[in-house]
Amino acid sequence: MRASAHHLALMLFVTVLAIWLAAMAIIMRHAALPPEASGLMLAVFEPGTSEDEAFAGLTQAGARVVRPSGLGFIWVVAGDEPGLAGRLTRAGALGAYRDLPISPVIAGCFAVADAKLARLAP
Repeated sequence: MRASAHHLALMLFVTVLAIWLAAMAIIMRHAALPPEASGLMLAVFEPGTSEDEAFAGLTQAGARVVRPSGLGFIWVVAGDEPGLAGRLTRAGALGAYRDLPISPVIAGCFAVADAKLARLAP
């Protein structure tokens, strides 16, 4: 009986986690800005990207750095010229996001997963 209850709890946990991950993937996909977007946004780079590499990519894209986040691969940037989000992607960012309903740390993790899935899609 005891093993059965533990198995049920484990299965419930795995199910809730899977549903949460799927919901977060959908939220992140819809939160990504189109390539022609400009204004204030989060630029998310691959985790492990050095701050110098990320800053070089931001400069190359013509983004104005507002501030770094607590992580070296997520930056708050701005730009008035249309197409900033697309230029950031071409300069090495995984994506650009506006007001996120979650913290930038979680957003960075899901942006990485979303970018890797997008590379696999035909």
